Amino acid sequence: MDVKDIIAKVSGNKDLVEQIKKADPKQVMGLLDKAGLKVDESDAKAVKAALSDGKLDLNDIKNIAGGLFK
Repeated sequence: MDVKDIIAKVSGNKDLVEQIKKADPKQVMGLLDKAGLKVDESDAKAVKAALSDGKLDLNDIKNIAGGLFK
């Protein structure tokens, strides 16, 4: 699964996004697993990095999600 796909799927759940930002990669894997997304550790690290670096805001996430569903 592509990191953009994962971010698009979790972007609607602000609480989950905040938990991912604060979690370590193993915890991110668990959080995503509970959300029904099976990811490996490298994807978990990439999702955490993308959400945590502050470069993505909610508008960016909406644009990513919108681009996926066109």
